[in-house]
Amino acid sequence: MKVSVKTLKGTHFQIEVKPEDTVADVKKAIETSQGSETYPASQQMLIHQGKVLKDETTLEENKVVENSFIVIMLSKAQPATAAPQATQPVTAPQPPTTVSPPQATPESAPAPPSAPASAPAS
Repeated sequence: MKVSVKTLKGTHFQIEVKPEDTVADVKKAIETSQGSETYPASQQMLIHQGKVLKDETTLEENKVVENSFIVIMLSKAQPATAAPQATQPVTAPQPPTTVSPPQATPESAPAPPSAPASAPAS
C-alpha cells in the first residue's frame, strides 16, 4: 500500500509499505528511499493521527491504511548522551553564579525553623 510521508518543512513523498510492517521497518524504508544523511532511521519520529508510533508496533496496529499520511520529525541528537550537552551551552549555569551570594542567606534561614520544631517536641 502507498502511504504519504509529510515533513515539517511542508514537503511530502510516498513510500510503499505493507500493513504488517513494523514502524522500525518503515523508518528503514524512509532512510533507504530518502537517504541516511537526510533521514537517519535512528533519529526519525513518525506520527499518525496525532500519536507517536512506537518502533515495535505494526502499521495495522496503528490504523495506518492505504493513502494515509504519516508526519516525520527528526530528533536533533542521539537520545540520552546529547541531552545533557544541549543543556550545558544554555546560559542557565551563569545565573546561579550571580545568585551564589544570596544562597548563603537561605542556608542560615532553614536553621531557625528547626529550633521551633524541637521546642514543641519537648
